[in-house]
This record gives sequence, C-alpha cells and structure tokens, in this order.
Amino acid sequence: MTTDPGVAPLFSGDRPDRRHWTLAISAGMASYLDSAIIVGLGVGLAVLQEHFGMSTWGVGALSAALTLSIAAGAFVGGRVADLVGRMRAFTFYILLYAAGMAVMAAAVDETMLFVGIVIAGLAAGADLPTSVAVVSERSPQGAQGRLVSTTQVMWFLGIAATQLLGFAFSGLGITGIRIIFAQLVVVALATWAVRRFHPALRSLEAEVVTRRGGDETARPALPLRTIMTSRAMLVPIALTGVYYIFWGMMANTFGQFGTYFLITVGGAGQTLATGLNVALIPVGLLFTLLFVRIVDTKWRNPVFVVGGLVQAGAMAVAGLGNGVLLVYVLALVIYNIGSNVAGEANYKVWTQESLPVEARATAQGFTYAVGRFVFALFALVTPSMLASSPNLLLWLLVAFALTATALGWATSRHLEGRGITPGTVHAKSAA
Repeated sequence: MTTDPGVAPLFSGDRPDRRHWTLAISAGMASYLDSAIIVGLGVGLAVLQEHFGMSTWGVGALSAALTLSIAAGAFVGGRVADLVGRMRAFTFYILLYAAGMAVMAAAVDETMLFVGIVIAGLAAGADLPTSVAVVSERSPQGAQGRLVSTTQVMWFLGIAATQLLGFAFSGLGITGIRIIFAQLVVVALATWAVRRFHPALRSLEAEVVTRRGGDETARPALPLRTIMTSRAMLVPIALTGVYYIFWGMMANTFGQFGTYFLITVGGAGQTLATGLNVALIPVGLLFTLLFVRIVDTKWRNPVFVVGGLVQAGAMAVAGLGNGVLLVYVLALVIYNIGSNVAGEANYKVWTQESLPVEARATAQGFTYAVGRFVFALFALVTPSMLASSPNLLLWLLVAFALTATALGWATSRHLEGRGITPGTVHAKSAA
C-alpha cells in the first residue's frame, strides 16, 4: 500500500470517534436541506399552483428551476471548494441557502418565489459535493462508507421531517407552506453555527493540521487536465455519473411529484396524500439505517442489486395501477424499501472510494450537476405526462430503474477489479 500523502487517508483504523460523527451529521445537513427543499416544494406544488394561479407548465418550470439551480451550484461549487478550500466553502454555502429560503418563505408573487428557489438551489447544490468530500477526507480508513452514507440518513430525515410538517400543516394552505420554508432558514443557520463553532469540529480540524505536518491549508485541487486525462479517474466518473442520471430520473420524479401524483392521478386529497408519505417514514428510515450497517461489509453489492430490482418492481406495480389509489400506495411501500439500500448513497460512496481527495468535490460536483440538469429537463415535462399519460411515465421509470441497476453492478465490478472493496479505502485510489 502506498503512503503517498496526496491520496492516503488522514486517519487509520475503522472506529470513528465522536468528532467524526459530529462532522458527518453536520455535513449531512447539506443532504437534509437539499431533500427538504425538494420535498417541501413537492408537498406545496398543488397549493402554490392554486395560490399564485400557475399553469401546468408553470408548475413544471418551478420544479425545473430548483433542479437546474441545484445542478449549477454543484457544478461550480464543488470545483470552487477544491480551489479555495473545502472547509471555507463548507461554512459559507449554508448561509447562502438560508438567504434563499428566507426569500421563498416571504414570496408575495411567482417571480419572488422563483428568485428564492434559484438562490437556495444554487447553495444546496454547491454544499452537497463539498460536504461529502469534507467527510471522506477526514474519515478513518475503514469507516469511510459508514460516515459518507450517514449523509444519506440525513437526506432521508430531511424528507421525513418535511413530510411530517406537510401533513401537520396541510390544512393551512399557503401559510403552511410558508412555515415549512421558514423553518429551513432556522435549521440552516443552526447548522452554520455548528460547522463554524462546535468544539468537536474545532478539535478535529486541529488534529487534521497536525497530521498534515502543521500545514493549515488543504491539499490543492488537481488540475482539470489531470482529472480529464487519467483513465483511473475518468472511468469511475463516467460510470457513477451515468448511474446517477438513470437512478435520479426515477427517484427525483417520485420525490418531487409523488404527492402531486397521488392527488392528480390517484384522486387523494392533500391531507391524505401527505399522510400516506408520513406513514411510510419508519419503513424508509429502517432500510436507510440498514444500508449504513452493511455499507462497509461484503453485503453492500448484493443488497444493491436486490434493492435496484425492488425499485423497478415498485414502478411496475404503479404502472399497473390504472388510477387505483391502493395500488399506488403499495408501490410507494415497495419503493421505500428498495431506494434506501440502492440509490444515491451508493453513488456517493463509490465516488469517494475511487478518487483522490483533491478531485472528489470537483468530480462529484460535475456528475451531480449533469444529473440534475437532466432531471430538470425531465421535470419540465413530468406534469404534462402525468396529465396525459401517467402509465407511460411510470413504465419509463421502470426502464430507468433497471438501467441504473445494471450500471451500478458494472461500477461495483470495476472497483473490485481495481482492488477497491467495501470497507477498504486504499491509499492509492486513483493514478
């Protein structure tokens, strides 16, 4: 095993201490806030459409604006973080998110709502690759999967908390949606305070400096030319990026338009639709925690394949629903099982395992951005597809899920061929 300081882990062993877990949770708040704004907008789409008098295309444009902003933020933010310092960006992006959510909460017209969504989306996108790279760089050698996948637990908790609030405030109309947006301002500011001032994180950073030989600056970003001409980096970037596109077109559609779908196609009311999602929170949380449990073990890859097929099955069940609400509820249950053991968490872990520290935020920001751009284009037409041919949409999602599963399997095989296996972070992960 090489000890090249450019790529070797800073911490050895497989037992993270309290400081590592504090960092993982505070970094995971990027995922929490990302999922919260996506689901919060999804929960409120029907209410916002009625309150602001938006057309079907306007609803699609609103959703697309969020997705595009997240994509642009990830594309630029990951690279900026590698250039100016990941910890510096780590504490700034969260403040920008709070500002955007404040504008959304106070929106008095459609234009103001769009402005807030763009600001918050840019910040959320920038924080995602940055926060994951910060965690992976500071993870003990044998615990990287657990700490990185903890960010996915936070992503799920963001969904769960927003769905609970959506259910609690479903009878308040636009006021309830404003409350959901406003509480995210408070959460973002609290997260900034933890990242900036928490004693555990300050202690961890002091040790990081010591392990770098007294150097207080992060290792400099790899030149883009180096990244783009290294086959060892290009292949995993391509595999994880294309996987994320296909998985995300399915998951993003279900996440953003799930409540809208239950209302417009299944005939459920706002309270019932949000209540159904709330009822499934224990299922999703259970399987998300299961993934954290197995991510650093030999079971990660077999469980991924099973989970991918389960997601495809969920989309197929929904495709056979023919407007029957009970069938759609069954599909949601199945989906919550599969998506939490075979999804975005795998994509995050694969990227962090296969690339050197100096390229992780840049690479993950790039693939995340490309994926989100594709999701935005798809979100633009999703409401119209739901209105004209919901079954066609659902069978497309089946195809996306199966393709993603095949790509994920190929990615795991590629990493195994390079000697990168679950629970083992190799010092020389790219060359």
